[in-house]
Amino acid sequence: MEKVASGFVRNSASLGGNLVMAQRNHFPSDIATVLVVGSLVNLMNGLKSEEITMEEFLRRTELDSKSILVSVKILDWDRIMSISAGTKMKLLFETYRSAPRPLGNALPYLNAALMAKISRCVSSNGMVVSDCRFAFGAYGTKHAIRATKVEEFLTGKVVSVDVLYEAVMLLRSIVVLDDDTSYPAYRSSLAAGFLFEFFSHLVEGNAKSPNGYVNGYSTLMSPARHLDHSKVSTLLTSGKQEVELNKQYHPVGELLAESGAVIQASGEVADTQKHADMAADLVVVDYDMENLEPPILSVEEAVRKSSFFEVPSFFQPKQVGDFSKGMAEADHKILSAEIKLGSQYYFYMETQTALAVPDEDNCIVVYSSIQAPEDAQSTISRCLRIPEHKVRVITRRVGGGFGGKAMKAIPVATACALAAYNLRRPVRMYMNRKTDMKTTGGRHPMEVTYSVGFKEDGRITALHLDILINAGIGVDISPIIPLFMVGAIIKYDWGAFSFDIKVCRTNHSSKSAMRGPREVQGTFISEAVIEHVASVLSMDVDSVRINNLHTFNSLDFFCKGAAGELKEYTLPSIWDKLAASSSFKERTDMIKQFNMCNKWRKWVGGIELGQGLWTKVKQLTEFSLSAIKCDGMGDFLEKIRIIQADTLSLIQGGLTAGSTTSSVVVKLLESAEISWLKD
Repeated sequence: MEKVASGFVRNSASLGGNLVMAQRNHFPSDIATVLVVGSLVNLMNGLKSEEITMEEFLRRTELDSKSILVSVKILDWDRIMSISAGTKMKLLFETYRSAPRPLGNALPYLNAALMAKISRCVSSNGMVVSDCRFAFGAYGTKHAIRATKVEEFLTGKVVSVDVLYEAVMLLRSIVVLDDDTSYPAYRSSLAAGFLFEFFSHLVEGNAKSPNGYVNGYSTLMSPARHLDHSKVSTLLTSGKQEVELNKQYHPVGELLAESGAVIQASGEVADTQKHADMAADLVVVDYDMENLEPPILSVEEAVRKSSFFEVPSFFQPKQVGDFSKGMAEADHKILSAEIKLGSQYYFYMETQTALAVPDEDNCIVVYSSIQAPEDAQSTISRCLRIPEHKVRVITRRVGGGFGGKAMKAIPVATACALAAYNLRRPVRMYMNRKTDMKTTGGRHPMEVTYSVGFKEDGRITALHLDILINAGIGVDISPIIPLFMVGAIIKYDWGAFSFDIKVCRTNHSSKSAMRGPREVQGTFISEAVIEHVASVLSMDVDSVRINNLHTFNSLDFFCKGAAGELKEYTLPSIWDKLAASSSFKERTDMIKQFNMCNKWRKWVGGIELGQGLWTKVKQLTEFSLSAIKCDGMGDFLEKIRIIQADTLSLIQGGLTAGSTTSSVVVKLLESAEISWLKD
């Protein structure tokens, strides 16, 4: 139990809750898999009580709110297997799990519980499987299963290399993963590996391969010996390769350390940051451009050259409904509208930085400003060719991250560790702002083309998106962006939703996670479509939003079983409550009435900070009013007066900051004046 979740989770959770999650939500429970081999579940529904096996419990339809899991009875496995004291039969039982991390909050790739009753064969010196139970779970199916065919095959057989091989092949045909399950080959091999490890110490004899090298060993258990997995080595495979050196050209061909290898691998280390910067400025890089194709600098070029990163099947989002049918039902259509989304730099206060300190026993300690210390640990381990337990990564705090200190901090930490490891001295690195901005990439730029069909009342019947994502030169996290972004887009009921999303490989710096990597672009796209529809229909944009909010049925249709329960879906009621509590409709009507009665009285606020705000407003006002061509008006510029900001007359002028006020105020003024001229 100490390997299930973390101490905090175990202290807060319950066995029953874990099992119900496995039964209702297909949670990959380690506990459920262990209990499948021998336990009973007591259920109560109203006044009715029943006792069923754990496997039957998991296979049932989802428990409703009226059913209660009363208790779990773990059976006496010695009694189940008919093993009594004093007999020569032994009971073997092992549990297995493989996960991204061995302990803590990491869901398993596959878990297993294996139990077998064995005894010594009378006619041979091998071990006979008298009875067995095998359970496997968390490999992509809805719940843990019993491998009954493997159990039937092994029962009554002497464990040998051939028998174990047949059992492994049979298990591979049983452990079949659902579609879109991640790492399918790895999970399938885990099941075979667990079964092999469970029985390998019982394999009889020195089974040798045709070339004579060891492919097994003789480790038979004497009758008086207890079967203890921890004390018995596993069935191993060995081999060798010999390379003969020609002495004729000695010392050519001898294995020698490369001259200057340390400097080539880690570079020179400066004693101060100033000296490091001076040395870096003196470096001249001469690139060989021969036979190189021109760089790909836009997503359009990437499409022409078919330069894409592959998106694994389990990261590919699903399309919803029939787009053609939805467009046929529409009263209005917008075809091939375009949106261009630029990139965005992180602008954290602290740039990428790391400090590496060599430690005893060939270990190294790295202090890194990173959001994912474990990823840096594994990368440093591979780079230095030392085990992960000899690499310690410490992150006390991060001076601003926003996703930029996740993958992008790894190269700095690794380079720092490499230099410190080879020179056996502490090394510190940090990037100046210019270098940091060049290398960290930022948010993914995108080019979006959309077509949408909608009814007269603003209800959307179909939406299609063509999205080109500029991922840059490296893959980073780019393959997960389409799935995450579609998850944000389907916050509205589009009727039918189709898309073609390409992750383009270009010669720009690789892009990475950036502050809500799915929500920002996905929300912008969905809201742009909604506002475009409202503009075409001359409707209030919030009315269009309301008409396209999900019902529970449409949410379940779009989210494929992730919508939860009906009583949990409260968005429409929250929308109505907010509108009522803020008097939204009344305020909107007041504004419309004011604008209708005060055609020329409009307030535009902004503070003159030296950026020419007043001048721009006067010039645009003169340009617009001159179109009226009133007689005797003369020079409009002299007749326009800009007054100072005053809270007595302008109470919602807003903040003048961020280099945006001039553009915003002029655009608002332009929109207002166009409206005047139309009237």
